[in-house]
Amino acid sequence: MKTLQALSLRVVVAALFLFVLFLVYRQGLNGGFFFDDAVNILASEGVKVSGISAEALRNVWNSGIAGPLGRPISMLTFAANYYFGAFNPYWFKLTNLFIHSVNAVLVYCLCLLLIKTTRAMPGDATRLHVLALIIAALWALNPIQVTSVLYVVQRMTSLSSMFVLIALVLHVWARQEQDWGRSALACLAMAWAVCLPLAMLSKETGILFVLYVAVYEAILHRYLTGRFDRFARLYLLLLGLASAVLVLYLWLGQANLLRGYETRTFTLAERVLTEPRIVWEYVMMISLPSLPRFGVYHDDFVISSGLLQPPETLLAIGGLVASVAVSWLLRIKAPIISFGIAWFLVGHSLESTIFPLELMHEHRNYLPSLGIVILIAPVLMSEKMKMPAFRLAMGCCVAGFVTYFALITHLRANMYENEYKRTQIEAEYHPDSVRAQYDAGAVLVNMYNRDRVPILASMADRHFERANSLDGTYKLALVGRLQLDCITENSARPEVYEELKDRIAHGKWMPNDRTVMHAIADMSNAGTLCLSREQVDALFSSALGNVSASVEDRTVVYSDYASYLWIGQNDYGAARSVLEASVAADQGNVLNRLNLLQLL
Repeated sequence: MKTLQALSLRVVVAALFLFVLFLVYRQGLNGGFFFDDAVNILASEGVKVSGISAEALRNVWNSGIAGPLGRPISMLTFAANYYFGAFNPYWFKLTNLFIHSVNAVLVYCLCLLLIKTTRAMPGDATRLHVLALIIAALWALNPIQVTSVLYVVQRMTSLSSMFVLIALVLHVWARQEQDWGRSALACLAMAWAVCLPLAMLSKETGILFVLYVAVYEAILHRYLTGRFDRFARLYLLLLGLASAVLVLYLWLGQANLLRGYETRTFTLAERVLTEPRIVWEYVMMISLPSLPRFGVYHDDFVISSGLLQPPETLLAIGGLVASVAVSWLLRIKAPIISFGIAWFLVGHSLESTIFPLELMHEHRNYLPSLGIVILIAPVLMSEKMKMPAFRLAMGCCVAGFVTYFALITHLRANMYENEYKRTQIEAEYHPDSVRAQYDAGAVLVNMYNRDRVPILASMADRHFERANSLDGTYKLALVGRLQLDCITENSARPEVYEELKDRIAHGKWMPNDRTVMHAIADMSNAGTLCLSREQVDALFSSALGNVSASVEDRTVVYSDYASYLWIGQNDYGAARSVLEASVAADQGNVLNRLNLLQLL
């Protein structure tokens, strides 16, 4: 009877907690799609399923363009949202919140198992469950998780994390069983043969499961058993060999790695120097969150060009080295602290190291943040908790942190309620972010198109001008200023056009420059960009003549140019010449061969 009552109480507490989580995020569910949602979801033909069939599912499976594996499991969930509710962002975001809620429950279950390994609270089941609940609440309500919930495409992160958490719960439970019976072996098989592939097919970061397991085996399981057992020794040996092979592969294939930096504004060395500072910024976001720290974009983070440029670089690197040393030294006396530090660091070993990704994104902390949050456990497990005064003080501190996290998360979610609010606040918080300034201007342009309020056009132009002044290679804001001229019934400013043409011709070719040329073609065809045929021809000629653009980039530019000539100008002869030139320049590309065939 007592067991049933305890179970009922836990179910009620869980239901109340998840209801609070919904209330905290509720306002943000009304927001729209933004940033990479467009290319990964809205523009994906595979997502737009009209019926369930083997062919439709195959198209969805193959439709992903993010990551080397295409992330087909995530794409299937996006397609399911579209099938039942079209492109209504509310249902996409509600699905994300549901996944986040499931993950909160899984974090609670995982923490129960992890804390048990320390044998710090033997026989005190109530305190154990309360501690696991506190950690799960601090993790789920942490403001750094907002982009993983309300930025739709980051379902890839939370969905992959869900499978990783399930796999970890299964693995840790099986390893804690003294007698490896059928149940334990089945759990291990489910974790490794089912959950791990599902995690990686949701997002490639699912592979970090193998490192999380290594941290558990090397610290907590060793502490539980007092030694490395046969499984742990074999696992860590195989992982070490695999790591050596990976390092060798990266060393021999460093040309491919460096090629990825050709379209970045930073070098490999600058990334390696900058990431330690970013990691410590993540720590501050997780432990002492404040609204101005957060945002969809962090392109305003100052890049480190040397150990003392800025001076914090050397300090940050030293801090990481010291953290590794502390984790090692405390593995016996304070295993939870050792585990938390190691968990956080290995969680960033993929996206915050040498690979040519963007420097900083908050969603990279979705699972790693648990390592910071769990550091509260040793305090709440200490003998001092038996003292009423200390227990009361800690209870007030925990309640204060949970409330503060929930409040900041709610305020962030409220920002995401509509695009005007989100973009204007983020542009205010990040005045040196090119993307934040451009986004704020683009939303104002759309509002002006709808309401025709002059002040909106003036505000948009100021945001575009700010973005242009921040980055001499950025082009979208110049296109935005020209479009603004056209829709306010003014002629395109010659100085803005000339600057755009010069940047397209001589500026370093960047990843979003394909978007720039596509926008020029689309807006010209739609009549919202009032440039003459000669002016548009000159822009495309400048792009095709940019020596820093790759062959693949030029192929896409040729396609957009042909689209402008074909659809916008009805000049089939010119479109044919452009497509033939593309085919001649890139014999192996199929895109413009198909376009040419369709034209013919």
